[in-house]
Amino acid sequence: MTNEQKAILEKFGFRIEGEEVKHLKLGIVRNKKEFVSHATSEELQDYIKSILRNQCQWRRGVSE
Repeated sequence: MTNEQKAILEKFGFRIEGEEVKHLKLGIVRNKKEFVSHATSEELQDYIKSILRNQCQWRRGVSE
């Protein structure tokens, strides 16, 4: 994982712990390989945004 990828993840509130990428506030835990496979920083940001959007929609649905 590059420093740029790490910076993008941290910008969105994720932390890297070993082979896992975690967002503690939202309870997201993913394998680091999912994030490394994106070719550009834009693709990575789009992927992260979709994860966050889906998690927030899921949480809203559960709380209703």
